[in-house]
Amino acid sequence: MRIQLAPGTTLTKVEGKDVLFSVRTGDSYGLNETAAHMVQLALELGVAEAASRLAQEYNVAPDELRSDLEGLLGELVQLKLAEVSSDQGG
Repeated sequence: MRIQLAPGTTLTKVEGKDVLFSVRTGDSYGLNETAAHMVQLALELGVAEAASRLAQEYNVAPDELRSDLEGLLGELVQLKLAEVSSDQGG
């Protein structure tokens, strides 16, 4: 599974805080440092690889980390800030 930001959405820093901003809706969504790191890795590597890497970084069980990551990404999809698609890499 791959994640991408919705068209017109950017991940940027505003006054030192990570924010997803949609130019289409004007909505913004603040992320703490950990959530921003999770989203950035998912964007770059895909969900499965990001979850694996994050589980190692944070010394957390891979299934638990993947569940947390998918929950965060699911919320972003519901808010129309991100879109999910499948790929062969899982």
